[in-house]
Amino acid sequence: MHTSEISILLSGLSIKELNEFKNIEEVYEKCKKIKKRDISKELDYIEKNNIEVINFFDDRYPNRLRQIPYPPVTLYFKGTLKEMELPIAIVGTRYPSGYGEKVVKYLTENLVEAGFSIISGLALGIDAMAHAWTLNKGGYTVAVLGCGIDVVYPQKNRNLFKRIEKDGCIISEFPISTPPNRYNFPARNRIIAGLSKGTIVVEADIKSGSLITARLTIEQGKPVFSVPGEIFSKRSRGTNKLISEGAIPVLDINTILSYFYLELKADLNRLKEENAELTENEKLILDSLKGEMNEDELSSLTGLNINELSEILFDLELKGLIKRTPVGYQKI
Repeated sequence: MHTSEISILLSGLSIKELNEFKNIEEVYEKCKKIKKRDISKELDYIEKNNIEVINFFDDRYPNRLRQIPYPPVTLYFKGTLKEMELPIAIVGTRYPSGYGEKVVKYLTENLVEAGFSIISGLALGIDAMAHAWTLNKGGYTVAVLGCGIDVVYPQKNRNLFKRIEKDGCIISEFPISTPPNRYNFPARNRIIAGLSKGTIVVEADIKSGSLITARLTIEQGKPVFSVPGEIFSKRSRGTNKLISEGAIPVLDINTILSYFYLELKADLNRLKEENAELTENEKLILDSLKGEMNEDELSSLTGLNINELSEILFDLELKGLIKRTPVGYQKI
């Protein structure tokens, strides 16, 4: 049985049922038993239209999605699906103001320059702008659909759909030909949140689907950034409400970059300390180094002579664990 065939058949199962399997062999046997419908036409369509189908057990399945509650069992995609180091979602109203348009362009361009990938839902307005500006800057973007991957919705985004298919990735959990029913979109939003390290809401009313994405982001333990707006504007009611409930207000691009810099810095330091092969004297110096200290202070604390100490400090600099300052040295 072909991998695509298994994935299509698995799309009828829940993640609870999937978790009952111990390995891919059990999945294969189950799929042979549940093959109650003819999927030959669907397989033929997939092959002719460069659509890939993967399931939860596939190596290509995004790792971040594995961690969310109720991850999709099956994913259909067109384009290049890759593991992203810095994915972030940008969502918002379908009817942005001039202010909203200016903000999403500003944020998207700067995030792409900083190395972020942009995730959104291919809706009109903020979503479409985020995708388009990402591509214009040569960045990578992922569009998550609330319909079958063969359905272009909305039709106004047909050209954008083709651009993302060529230079990014289109994703859907829904079988071929699934129409864009309203109840599909909250499910779609959990995937947008799941693929991302955080969500930015640019403009949104109180009943906007963007607030669903924000709530799901919070439930997944990730940050929500919200762009403050005019108190008299319907487009700002949702974003201002998010801020009142604890979302991080976006004052400028540094609001977002500094948050992830601190997070990445902590990860980097941990990895450096875990992976670096440190000698006992190197460990001694790192343990002794508090704030900024000069060589005389370190020599006194560690008992190492200046010549020996200088050589070890040089090695620690090369390993990226300390840096030289006007006063002396400090941990990075």
